[in-house]
Amino acid sequence: MKKLLFFVLSLVLLWAIESSINLRADTSSTKIGSSDKSGSVSIIDGMGRKVTVKRPVKRIAFSHSATAEVLKILDAWDMVVGRGVLEDSALYSNLDEITVVTSGLNIYDLNYEEIYKTGTELFLAMDIPVGGFNEMVSNLEPHIPVVALNFHDASQFTVNLEKLGIILGKEKEAAAYIRWFNSIVNKISAKTKSLQDKPKIFLKTGWGEVDDVQTFSDAMPGVSERNEITGCVNIAGQLPSQGGWIPDVDHEWLVTQTIDVLIIMDFVPGGFGLNVDDITQVRNRRRQVMKLPAFSGSNAVKNNRVYMMPSDFYATPRFIVQYAYLAKWLHPGLFPGLNPGEVHQEYLTRFLKLDFDLSQHGVFVYPVD
Repeated sequence: MKKLLFFVLSLVLLWAIESSINLRADTSSTKIGSSDKSGSVSIIDGMGRKVTVKRPVKRIAFSHSATAEVLKILDAWDMVVGRGVLEDSALYSNLDEITVVTSGLNIYDLNYEEIYKTGTELFLAMDIPVGGFNEMVSNLEPHIPVVALNFHDASQFTVNLEKLGIILGKEKEAAAYIRWFNSIVNKISAKTKSLQDKPKIFLKTGWGEVDDVQTFSDAMPGVSERNEITGCVNIAGQLPSQGGWIPDVDHEWLVTQTIDVLIIMDFVPGGFGLNVDDITQVRNRRRQVMKLPAFSGSNAVKNNRVYMMPSDFYATPRFIVQYAYLAKWLHPGLFPGLNPGEVHQEYLTRFLKLDFDLSQHGVFVYPVD
């Protein structure tokens, strides 16, 4: 089951986006960027489809966790009447009150009877390379418009956030987050853009045993942006991949590579989260990975530049927190005043509206310092 779940998670990370940033109103009285909440709005979604949505929207259903987080950012969580699988009760306090509308591991596999019972007015989907999207649309439209917005893709995130803000009448909330997001990115980029000698990194991910080594090439949307913003070179950047995903990296090849910094993003059951305070599991996984022959002789291990972080920092809006941590780990001399923990705390408090103190609870990176 774990292997199957990881396969599905990996598919979520494999997408090819051909979206336009063009947005226009369907009515002459409603202009893009207007605070008017009436009328209809048309957008080009992440599947390249022109979709018209009647406003105001009051009842939303969705299937992917990254969308859930964005709805929190836009202060639109009270509109949610149907959801996909979410297990983080610390992040979403009223999960038991919201109808689960997915009926399988595929996010396009929905319980349509339950969706219609909720009175859903808008269904938010994503573009992932598995079958079922067209069937889903045919079962919902024209009664319920389906909009695919890819909030798991860092390269398209702000554009998609702006689109959803317009649809939901949350333009101010979207603009506030985008300003903050860009301020963090610009602060980091200002110091990394002129770097000539960039550290070489390897991001290890895996769902199975410790020696399960998977990663992403630069063909994965968002990876090139991450490299450029944080000032690093992905040693797996040019390896053959499945849409950017590399499911089995050759250990012998790794031994021959220069790895200055090793980032471990393995699935560690119970290792990360707001409700986790014990670092034992992530600490043990780090030690085990560092002992693997593929990594034990690397510069990263020799210089103790090996770090753990959860996959949530990769394929959800929390990739802005990932940028902050990577910048600090990769270039500690460049960012003496950058505190990634403070960036993470502001994200949780200001934008997710959580009353949570990261200095007291939660495990998200290891080692912390």
